[in-house]
Amino acid sequence: MLSVIDYLELAPRALGAFFLGAIPFAWLIVRMCKGIDVRTLGSGNVGATNASRAFSGKGARIGVFLVVYLLDAGKGLFATQLGWGCDSLVAAVICAACGILGHVFTPFLGGRGGKGVAAASGALVALDWRVTAIGLAVFFLVRASTGQVFLGSLALGLGLAGAAVGIDPVNAFGNRLPLTILTILIAVFLFWTHRSNLQKFLSSRKS
Repeated sequence: MLSVIDYLELAPRALGAFFLGAIPFAWLIVRMCKGIDVRTLGSGNVGATNASRAFSGKGARIGVFLVVYLLDAGKGLFATQLGWGCDSLVAAVICAACGILGHVFTPFLGGRGGKGVAAASGALVALDWRVTAIGLAVFFLVRASTGQVFLGSLALGLGLAGAAVGIDPVNAFGNRLPLTILTILIAVFLFWTHRSNLQKFLSSRKS
């Protein structure tokens, strides 16, 4: 449990995590390299996949995707590290959540950011890299088998939650409960941020 003093120390760290997560790398890179707003492209998402659409050539698109993804993941990782400065899993989880929320609801772009996949991946690396490794493995498996990035993202969320419990089932609802709760919330959150993709996909399957 955190004391009042702990929360007073955590508050500026959580705020810093939010604004760190809010840095819109996809928007900045596309704006600097192409002079256009990434929100006017494709899905309008401020993330790695949409940023890559601004570039021509498979090599350039893959390169931009990787750069933006790693930068966004780095935001999640370092935001979580701010919480570890309080030497508490609860504080680290709170800062991780703030970093992810900052990415999705960035105040620098009027609250319209990315969908949280990369930021969540980075945050989980700082909490338990094994959870992220399993989640990413599930992502790539589903992405390769379906050809749909958003389905891979949904699978990532479920994979993270499953891994958080499966890696240490004894403590998943004990000492590691904050991590378990975070991964479950991330899974739900990713379904929410990808709700339009899911609706379009289900509609296309019915027609």
